[in-house]
Amino acid sequence: MTWKKGQSGNPRGRPAKGKAMSEELRRLLQRQAPGKKETNLEVIVAKLVALALEGGQLDAIKYICDRLEGRPPQAIELGGDKARPLRITYVDGNKEK
Repeated sequence: MTWKKGQSGNPRGRPAKGKAMSEELRRLLQRQAPGKKETNLEVIVAKLVALALEGGQLDAIKYICDRLEGRPPQAIELGGDKARPLRITYVDGNKEK
């Protein structure tokens, strides 16, 4: 079947995607917490800080440090064999050629 000039083969277009989970989480976290002046996000962050300070929970402390300072570099061990040796190419996007 051939289409007339200016006629689309898909007149209704691509179907709309569903909302991504991250979009919905952001929306819900920006809402005001029930019975509080803070948003849900502010309440959660305050609880995380309280766990780190008062409870000394190492997981909460690590989480906060990872978000503020970034995770430390991780060692990666790679290997190859004689038949298929490992080849590594380093590309630095900041260097001029």
